Amino acid sequence: MSFNSLSSNEKLAVYGSVAVIIGGLVGFYGVGLLAVLAAIAMLAIVFLPQMSPTTNLPGSKGSLMLLAGGVAAAVLVLSLLVYSGVLFAFSGFGSILFLVAVVGGVLMAWAGWQEFQAEGGKFQLGSSSAAPAARTDGSAASTPPAAPAAPAATAAPAATEDVHDHDGPEVHDHDGHDHAGHDPA
Repeated sequence: MSFNSLSSNEKLAVYGSVAVIIGGLVGFYGVGLLAVLAAIAMLAIVFLPQMSPTTNLPGSKGSLMLLAGGVAAAVLVLSLLVYSGVLFAFSGFGSILFLVAVVGGVLMAWAGWQEFQAEGGKFQLGSSSAAPAARTDGSAASTPPAAPAAPAATAAPAATEDVHDHDGPEVHDHDGHDHAGHDPA
């Protein structure tokens, strides 16, 4: 596990995760435990590819970092808003560490956003980043079979004139009766 081989976004995410873990456990307010779990998940997302190169993450690294950082930041900022009156009334060491955790959560979210944008800004969860294996018939392995082609829509029949046994022009009066070859007078 080499810290020097991490990108700047990954380093920021690690710093933020450590701040959330330390500040969240000591200066614990409300649902801060969820932010601590998100910080542990962020550390796993960053370091797992180094520790186990054959393991594939369940999505792109940027998407997972954005998700973990977003959860931590949202939980901690909302906790800050809820507990701001209590936090500043008892400004002790725990309150200062809670503020450190909030800053760490926002830093995690920022690092996740930067990594997400560096990967092209496409949210990819639930699939590995590896390309699907090709089949022998040339189609992709994960491509479902094509649906049968729908029958072609039949064109509406062309407008035709009524065919009657009589000669002469057809005339319709207002009551719908045919008067072939007769003047309506």
